[in-house]
Amino acid sequence: MRVSMRSAVLLAAVAAGLPAAVRAQEAPAPPASDRIKLHLVYTNDIHGHVAPEGATFMNPNFPPPLGGGASAASYIQKLRAAVATDPNAGLLLTDAGDTWQGAPVGTITQGTVMEEYFRALDYDVVVLGNHEFDKGKDVPIRMSQAMHRPFVCANVFLTGTDSLPTWVEPYRVLNRAGLRIGVVGGITPGTKHMAFEENIAGLDFRPLLPEIEKWRDYLYETEKVDMVMAVVHDGLPFDPKREWAELRKRERAGENIRNDVRGAMDLAHVLQRVPVIVGGHTHRGYRDPWIDPVTQTMVLETFGNGSSIGHIILEFDRRTRTLVGWQAPRRDGLLVTLFEDEWWPDPETSDRLDPYIQTAQAGLDVKVGSSRVELTRRGGTNSTMGNLVTEAIRAETETDFAFVNLGGLRTDLGAGDLTVGDLLRVMPFDNALVIVQMPGQMIQEIFERKSRRGSSGIAYSGAKVIVNPDAPAGERVRELLIGDQPLDPDKLYRVCTTDYLLEGNSGLEVLTTVPPDQVQYTQTVDRAALARYLERHSPVNPRVDDRWRESKDAPRAAYLDAGSTP
Repeated sequence: MRVSMRSAVLLAAVAAGLPAAVRAQEAPAPPASDRIKLHLVYTNDIHGHVAPEGATFMNPNFPPPLGGGASAASYIQKLRAAVATDPNAGLLLTDAGDTWQGAPVGTITQGTVMEEYFRALDYDVVVLGNHEFDKGKDVPIRMSQAMHRPFVCANVFLTGTDSLPTWVEPYRVLNRAGLRIGVVGGITPGTKHMAFEENIAGLDFRPLLPEIEKWRDYLYETEKVDMVMAVVHDGLPFDPKREWAELRKRERAGENIRNDVRGAMDLAHVLQRVPVIVGGHTHRGYRDPWIDPVTQTMVLETFGNGSSIGHIILEFDRRTRTLVGWQAPRRDGLLVTLFEDEWWPDPETSDRLDPYIQTAQAGLDVKVGSSRVELTRRGGTNSTMGNLVTEAIRAETETDFAFVNLGGLRTDLGAGDLTVGDLLRVMPFDNALVIVQMPGQMIQEIFERKSRRGSSGIAYSGAKVIVNPDAPAGERVRELLIGDQPLDPDKLYRVCTTDYLLEGNSGLEVLTTVPPDQVQYTQTVDRAALARYLERHSPVNPRVDDRWRESKDAPRAAYLDAGSTP
């Protein structure tokens, strides 16, 4: 097993808990007898990315190699070996959900590769994510039975009851270095809006806060644990300063945050006696913990997609068994990028994962087209990737306007040849295209909702828009053209989107009001439409253009107020 000398020194230093400034230079020192060090290693949103792959987020054309699950195993095994020599240290390994759907090997094997991965690395806690249900309940049920331990999730119930499904547990108690740690798991309650109804039939996803508090009290009072932590598939915001200011603004306006918990930042602000939360779902990595200024609760999250693992050293006072501090294991913070040349893949783990990877690779290297430029998601609403995909589905359906959610585009691609596997990595979710006879006012409403500052946004084709993202609701759209003509609020346009969005997901509940007789289900999967477009038009050369402009001073076009509110 190959590992750099720098990595070996770092791991030894990590186990000893040396200060950041000297970790790479000094030999390990015996741990202080009045401190217990808990090495918390965490992942989230792996989405099946356990095969070696390129770090396209760094360079789409020449991505440095990542070692995947076998490199994660190399890091964790070395850390476990170092911790095992220290009676004052322990290790806890957790995952915050969205485990399998995304990368080709995860999608094609429907999660069996992740069962093998979690067994190989001996995870202590794995939480349900909303994408666990992309192929129905049978997949997470099978995974929960096949892993060493079932999913941990306190807020999923059998509909109409107060009973959890038999294939989940609300909490788990773990003994590490003399500490008793209680871990409560949870899934975003938004799963009921994100998953297809038939995939979650019979399940009820309730708010996180009451369930975590209930089991927190039980763990402290009955299980007599030293600390309760939460691992939840709900995450941190992309802009913590702005979101914290918004949270405080809501409080000053008299809002009770407990009644409307919006992600892990809100949860940390209102949840008492749970000093550590591991989050997921938003794919927003934090190199240092986000710590609530009031409760001092810390929240941790990685960027997901198997590119890194998180590692924090929690320090406990031996006498009081209370959390008194934390350390980062490396100079660059809590996130360890799994570069193959630094964390050489563990051969045994590679042997366990390779049969799944090789099976999934069959047929994925078939060329479907090519691009003259990098296909990236940079720019969000106006990117080369988003513009290409939406142009392709608009051409496939011969519609006036087409849009998809940015979260449905999962990776960037370099210039050059594009394969079946590339397209599967970009759009892994089998979303089918639908054609909607949509009034112009609804198109306007979509842009109103998706142009708000901080919104997840959409990629689209067939329209030009000027927006003020900071304006109040109903006033953000300043101009809107469909093709080269001003929007007619009362006209019915042919619009292409996905069945996923038509279900009201990604904050577009307005789409659930479309009458059934105005919807045509094409049965065409989004990436199949992209493949056909690439076959006809390669090499493609998508550009960032003027379809999206932001302006605080643009006057509002009179035609936008001509129709009635949808």
